[in-house]
This record gives sequence, structure tokens and C-alpha cells, in this order.
Amino acid sequence: MNPNSPRPLSNHYAAGLGILLFLFAGRVVAQLIQALGPVAFLPPFGAWQSGALPYPILLPIQLALLGFMAVVQVRVVSGSIRPRPAAGVPLLSLGCLYLALAFARLGSALSFGADHVFLGALLPSIFHVVLSAWFLILGWFHHRESASSADEDATPEDSLVPWLIYPFVMVGGIWLHYYLRSVGLGLLWSTYIPIAAGTILVTWLEWKMPHRSEWRPDRSEVKNDVAFLSLVQILLPRALAFLVALTVLRFLHSRGLALDGLWPSQLPSLVQAGLMILMADFFRYWLHRASHEWSNRLWSLHAVHHSPKKLYWVNVGRFHPLEKALQFLCDAAPFILLGVTEEVLALYFIFYALNGFIQHCNIELRLGWLNYLISGPELHRWHHSWKIRESNRNYGNNLIVWDLLFRSYFLPNDREVDMLGLKNRNYPDTFLAQMKAPFHKGLDKHE
Repeated sequence: MNPNSPRPLSNHYAAGLGILLFLFAGRVVAQLIQALGPVAFLPPFGAWQSGALPYPILLPIQLALLGFMAVVQVRVVSGSIRPRPAAGVPLLSLGCLYLALAFARLGSALSFGADHVFLGALLPSIFHVVLSAWFLILGWFHHRESASSADEDATPEDSLVPWLIYPFVMVGGIWLHYYLRSVGLGLLWSTYIPIAAGTILVTWLEWKMPHRSEWRPDRSEVKNDVAFLSLVQILLPRALAFLVALTVLRFLHSRGLALDGLWPSQLPSLVQAGLMILMADFFRYWLHRASHEWSNRLWSLHAVHHSPKKLYWVNVGRFHPLEKALQFLCDAAPFILLGVTEEVLALYFIFYALNGFIQHCNIELRLGWLNYLISGPELHRWHHSWKIRESNRNYGNNLIVWDLLFRSYFLPNDREVDMLGLKNRNYPDTFLAQMKAPFHKGLDKHE
């Protein structure tokens, strides 16, 4: 074959696009049937229509889109389509954003927005997922096939999966929370079940598609990190929250100094949670940056978090209790005092936990344009570099927007991070030893 001639798509691209084309065509035809001559075995016309656009306007748009998809499909079958690198990233970005929005709308249709005219439209939501998947497959063809000369060279990491992991885990976790609430499960279970499901999925993905096989932990490392996760990351914040509610909050209320009215509680819970994430990350950003650049005392505490020579999801909780208490003063205590509701705190906690698991995970994944919004693993691995000029970057806890604003963003595209951890390669690594380590002057610094 002439190397300059277009190479036919492999069967899995053709089949994927064809199946999605068939599904979308079924939606268009079924809705048209119910508009012209309703039949009993199909959902009624109103179930296919959210009302966002009048049907006389929506139908031509659907037919035009269907025609475009059909042309692409013909070119797929004939092998006349040529992979174009310039089309790959825009199509993938569009597909990822579209899929995230489609899943969010689908989740609302199955839970809190079921009674809303637009958000509760279940069938349209499902077919928006179908369309977003079509754009993702087409985008991946242009991106992957233009960079690789043969399908047999592909690895599991070269699939769409790395691009879908983050939106699937995050949107899925929030949707599961709302779904569990909608079926009457209590707030506590509706919060912890999505987090537990996320830990199972992330653990499985670390095993199936690790970013680096040498980062897989041994039994002693897991034992230490489970101790940090359970005692410092889970139990300590709950104890501190109880203490704040029992003492400070009661004191303010008894003196008529309650701050409840300052928080915009009239906004939807998801909007409040987003606002809380943005504000809490601002405070955490400056505490984190101070720990690296301005205060030796704070760094001595924070060095515990930087001591691992591997990154995997369980060591997201490796913090000294004193530093965790300082973090609590930035990311939870102010909002408890402001009267943020338990529902909003639950949403914040789900995002905080799932994002943290992925941020530290040893999974081969991609965030693409989300690296300009989310503090994910591709950015955070550089923050754990043993080279100070690299680790003194990417301070964002959940978001990376403050790093972009204050010029501490760092994501080189020509290399990967080298060794992780501290300059002192003999820094103690057991739970009890790390409780004492910050009080040994210079232990975190010497070679």
C-alpha cells in the first residue's frame, strides 16, 4: 500500500461509530413516528422532547446531524477517511466536555431534577450520551491513528479509557449520591457509598493499568498509609468538626454572633459546593505555598506528606495530624461557622475525596484541558518531585486555578517526573516515626 494513501479505519472504530449512528437514527425516527402517527409500543412524543427547542426547529437539526454522521460512516466503511492530528484534540475535548454535561444531566434526570422540564428529560439525556460518545470515538481515531502506523502497536493505555476515567469517577460519584438520596437513603450512607465505590474502582484501575509498575506499594507501605488514611484523614477531621460545632458554633449562637446569613444558602446545593471548593482551595493554596516556600516549621510538618517515594491513592492521606488540623481551619471550619448545610458539605466531601484519590493515583490517565481547571495526577506528580524547583509548584488542592493566577503552574510536555520524595532518602517511613519526625530539626533536608 502506498504510505501516503489513506489507511482504512480498523473494525472497532467502524463498529463503534456505526452502533452509535444506528442508536441516534432510532431516536430521530421514533420521535418522528410519535409526532405523525403515535404507536403504543414507543414512548410518547413528550418523552423524546425536553422542550428546549420547538420540534419544527429541532427536527431539521437532528436530520442535519444524522446526515453528517451518515457521511462519516460511509467514509469509514470505504476507508477513504484520513486521520488528521489537528482534528483529534478539538474533537476529544468537545467529546469529553459534552460527555460530562450529558452524564450530569442524566444524573439529574434520575435524581434531584426528575420533576424539571429540561433536567428531568431522561430519553434526550441518554441520547446526548450517545452523541458525545460518537464524537469521542471520531476524535480518538484522528488523534490515535495519526500518531500510530498500526493498530497492533496499541496498548491498553492508548485507548479512550485514560481520557474517560476522571469524568466517569467524578460525575458518577455525584450522580450516585443524588440517586441514593432520591431513593430515601440517609445523608451519611449517600455520602460514603460513592466514596467507597470510587476507592474500589481506583484500586482496580491501579492494578489493571498502572502509570508506573515500580510505584506499586508493598504490604508495609499499605499498612502505614492505611493508618494515616483512617486516623488522620478520616477520624481527625470528624473529631475537629464535632469540636467546632460543640464549642465555637454554640458560643457564637449563645452570644447572638451567628454567621449563618453570610452564606448564599438560597443557591442550589451543587453551586454552593462549587463555591466552597473554590474558596477553600484559595485558603489551602496559601497554606500549602507557605509550607514550601516561607516557613521551615510548616515545611517540617508538610515533609511527612512528601516522604513517599511512590504515588498511589492510599497515600493521599499521609499528613501529620498537626498539619491536618491547620488544613481543617482552612477548608472546613470557616464553612461550618458560616452555616453551610450538611448536604453541601457532603457534596464537597465527595468531590474532595474522589479528586484526592485520583490526584495521588498510580493510573495511566489523561485529563487534557481539565489540567487547566483540576489539580489532577499529571500535575500533582511534579509537585512530589524530589527536585525543589519542580516540587515548589502546583499547590492546588482540588483546583489548579490559583496556581495559574499566581504563576506556580508547572506541566512540562517534553518529559516525565523523575524520582519522588525528599532529598533525605533515609527519612523515616513508619507511622509512629513520622509522628516524631517534624520535631527533629533538619531531618527533612539533609542528603
